[in-house]
Amino acid sequence: MTSEPFRDELYGGVAGSARTSANRAQRRNGPETVEGEARLQEGGDMLIDPTSLARTIDAASLRVASGDPIGSAERDGLVEWFLDRQVRTGRSDGLFVPHREEVAAGVRLFTGEPLRTRLAVGNVLTLEAGRILVLVGGDRPDVRDALCRASAAMRRACFAASHCVIGECAHSSIAYMRSAAIDRSGDRRKWIEDHLAVLRAHQDGTGRWTRFPFYYTLLALVETGTPSANAELAYAMPACERVLARKPTDPFSERRQLVLSRALAVAQS
Repeated sequence: MTSEPFRDELYGGVAGSARTSANRAQRRNGPETVEGEARLQEGGDMLIDPTSLARTIDAASLRVASGDPIGSAERDGLVEWFLDRQVRTGRSDGLFVPHREEVAAGVRLFTGEPLRTRLAVGNVLTLEAGRILVLVGGDRPDVRDALCRASAAMRRACFAASHCVIGECAHSSIAYMRSAAIDRSGDRRKWIEDHLAVLRAHQDGTGRWTRFPFYYTLLALVETGTPSANAELAYAMPACERVLARKPTDPFSERRQLVLSRALAVAQS
């Protein structure tokens, strides 16, 4: 478990421990407020929400998933913004820090499932931010350094070190699997296969898994694409077909429908 002082440092102690947006604005000789940062981006970078790490990750993830190009200026701005949100000292070294207000308002996974604990919010957003950085700026030396820091922080977590799936460690473990799926160096291939065995052990017999967020897990399995991952998608076919037949009811429905369709396409191939 993470202590309250550590949580306070993680969600409230950004100043002094990270390359903050105010610092970047000051280097530009521009305004140091969130409002000033927003004015700098007005009419330009639609990917960045200066008030929310989660919404910025979501917008960038949608752009990447759509296949629409990200221009060099937009990509550089996005990379800099993410780097400014990473803690670089103390016990939180390597983590990407959300704003306190967005944590209080609630954070959801890319597929819409809510995260209930602040620890899971920190883990998932760090892994998702790192995933975006790999995809849009992985060749830059400063990005490689940031990714090394984030990887070191995440490897210490119980879901990465011992495949813990208690509580929302299950959610964090799926975020870790998505991250591992785009960089299968070192022992990541083995970690993926070992975690798929854990997932298989949590099948509930209905096409779903106990503990694990259903749609987010499907997304990670589609992205992983190994025989073991595809076997889990085949197991999930009945649940996917049942859900796909339902009428959309929430803002994430379209996104979930696409994930379900992709999962079924892989399972049926």
